[in-house]
Amino acid sequence: MKYLLIIFTFLFMNGCESQPLHIENSSNNELIAQFKSSLLKFKKSEKIKGLAFAIFDNNDIIWQQCSGISTYGSPIDDKTLFSIQSISKNITALAVMIAVQDSLLDLDLPISKYLPDFKVNSCYEDNPEGKITLRMLLSHTAGFTHEAPIGNNYDYAPCLFDEHLNSISNTWLKFPVGSNYSYSNLGLDLAAKIVERASGIGFKDYLEKYIFKPLGMTLTTIDDHEVETNTNKTEGTISSTRTKHYNIPLIGSGAVYTNLSDLIKYVQLQMNFGKVKERDLIDREFLFNMYTIKLFNYGLGTYIDKSNDTYYINHNGSGYGYSATFLWYPEYNIGAILLCNNQSTTFSFCGNVLNTYIKSMNMDKADDITNELNTRNGNYFIQADEINAIKRQFCSNDTLYREDWRKYVGRYAMTFNGLEFRWYARLAFFLGFYPQKVIIEREGQTLHLNSSYGESLMREFKRGMFFTSEGEVIDFTTDPPTYNNIKLKK
Repeated sequence: MKYLLIIFTFLFMNGCESQPLHIENSSNNELIAQFKSSLLKFKKSEKIKGLAFAIFDNNDIIWQQCSGISTYGSPIDDKTLFSIQSISKNITALAVMIAVQDSLLDLDLPISKYLPDFKVNSCYEDNPEGKITLRMLLSHTAGFTHEAPIGNNYDYAPCLFDEHLNSISNTWLKFPVGSNYSYSNLGLDLAAKIVERASGIGFKDYLEKYIFKPLGMTLTTIDDHEVETNTNKTEGTISSTRTKHYNIPLIGSGAVYTNLSDLIKYVQLQMNFGKVKERDLIDREFLFNMYTIKLFNYGLGTYIDKSNDTYYINHNGSGYGYSATFLWYPEYNIGAILLCNNQSTTFSFCGNVLNTYIKSMNMDKADDITNELNTRNGNYFIQADEINAIKRQFCSNDTLYREDWRKYVGRYAMTFNGLEFRWYARLAFFLGFYPQKVIIEREGQTLHLNSSYGESLMREFKRGMFFTSEGEVIDFTTDPPTYNNIKLKK
């Protein structure tokens, strides 16, 4: 019994459940009980080992709950470090906007001004880097593909950030600069490098000086050494792999590690429209630049959309075995965060909780916030289908099947580099069972590709290099061949 008491006390001390604020009657306490039950059901159904959740307003935590264990067997609490993956993009965008506010950067100048040696391939135009701007990098409209050849979501081998960045020059743009939208890690990684060049300090130091320290985000970092030496952390759950910490080289797009306590402070900065402790960390106007949609509900490092005719601001992150969401409804001054050490549907859970809370508490909208967001985005929501109906351009129309294309026909595996798999996964791969496949086959007088990314007609741009209908490259001129810059094994 003594040992059971000690274990119970340890688990309680390392938990993060808070007493609900703004809740004064039994019916509202029942609402929190409902959330707690829903969270535990979500954890079970999604097979999550450990998670941390909070619902809060711009000043206070309404309710938070941590549940389960880290991949090291320790209880999750509000100080446990998680990778937040692509939520890092929102932080990078904020860093850029601070540099713009300080006149270090201009959103609309070509990035060649800041990175004069940078080059990228395009079949649509010469010197595309002379047309790409920071605004395009942050809004995913520059034309970059999602992955770089070195340091991508299939490449877990250690590499330096600059090695990753240099490999971007070997990629091909998916469309003419600024003409369309395609979600990409590469633009935000380049943006981080531009902040380094303009400020004269490393991106880690810039984030700490201008965001993390002013907000009291004491444990948040992009420094992998700081993550490794922190004993209160969790890795992501990557199926069939050995437990191991993997370095994330995507400094601008996916490298931030944080905890529930710190991330709440970050979102509350935005809920207070740039103010921290009665001073402006960033001017409201620059922040609302991030909340102005360019294409496909994306602003600058930020998703903006509506649920039940209510604006929400959001970013999700998923990869390396983690998933995370921050979501807030500015018209209701209410937000939520969910961090998980398994990939799961975090956005849906946060949305359901917030919508239930707003309805149950009979909350009123702030009309001034609605008007401000309508001024920025009202026309988009009226004409979204028309605005996003962009006719795709193709690099080549050489689609008529030739006999020498026969050698490309077959089944391919998209291979992981640097992961240490367990014996049964290695056996499955040996027998031909790969989780991600690419199938290339002849259909009539054309060549077609079918993969987890979708199905497409293949257009040969030059001998051995093809473009899909989405502008992605499948390249047989390299050994091994690649698709989306990911190595293939036939």
